[in-house]
Amino acid sequence: MKLRLAFVMCLILSSKVFAGANIWASIPFIKGADLCQYKQAFSQTRNEYMQEMVSMASELMQSGAKGSEAMQMMTTFDALYDKNLALAKSGKYLDVTLENTLKGYLDQYYRDIPVTDRKINFKHINNIGTIVTAASAGQRAGYLPSDAYDILDFVAYGSYAYAPNCRGNIDVTLTLVGPRGSTSTYKALGKPDRVMSKIASKIFEDFQRTKFPSKLDLGHKTITLLGATNRSVAKVTSIRQAKRACKSLGGRLPRAQELEDISAYGDWNGGVSIGRSIWAIDGYGSGDMVYHPLLMNPSPVRRTTEINAKVYNYYCVK
Repeated sequence: MKLRLAFVMCLILSSKVFAGANIWASIPFIKGADLCQYKQAFSQTRNEYMQEMVSMASELMQSGAKGSEAMQMMTTFDALYDKNLALAKSGKYLDVTLENTLKGYLDQYYRDIPVTDRKINFKHINNIGTIVTAASAGQRAGYLPSDAYDILDFVAYGSYAYAPNCRGNIDVTLTLVGPRGSTSTYKALGKPDRVMSKIASKIFEDFQRTKFPSKLDLGHKTITLLGATNRSVAKVTSIRQAKRACKSLGGRLPRAQELEDISAYGDWNGGVSIGRSIWAIDGYGSGDMVYHPLLMNPSPVRRTTEINAKVYNYYCVK
């Protein structure tokens, strides 16, 4: 009994962590190491580099260039490459691009995916005049007062580094810092204008996906989703395993109609989508029953002996 109570309390606490979050709207990004330049510097030994230069000079001379002309051409090409590389890597306002594309991609997710309760919000906590003045001067908007966590749930900061593939990609990290100093870090690699879409996707899933326990109104009754013993949806190789797990949590398997009603809420609104998985269900004492969404005729509710499956998804309710 004590173990079950402790487990349920753990579920409740974990659900509060990502129940909803106000994140400071100002996200500073720190420029990290130039991994492209680092790779180029150490990808060849001095001897290999000299051999490559001699080979290039020889090819130019075989094409008709004199020794001095070949040297001048190589020097010019090298200087032009360095100039273009320096311009590309100046990084001016790249931090602003990363910050605003992250917000833009997250907002786009919320426009494209209908949710009843938005879990992520970026929040300014300073006077609007201060924010506008700072933005007009090209400065970071706002500042953090000592009581910032009375208003905010997280403060974010990030870093970026030029990727070692030297193809214009950047390696980005974003860290969320909670009021007690706990952190959660996300990482992605990609082009500057698209890389934050990957991080936005991960953040959206972490915060918006159903966390257990989740309480839903099914119209005629209210039901609580407990999840499985792993605090998520789990897999078992027998219905008996799922039933025992639910009993240990003080719950039971959902019935077929409940499974469908819960699925209607979707994964982003407190429910669990059925998808194409086979689910363990409460068979009203009819034995080991499952819900098979790909066998709808005459009914998706089947005995385990009627289907060819060895693994079943499950979660518990009460």
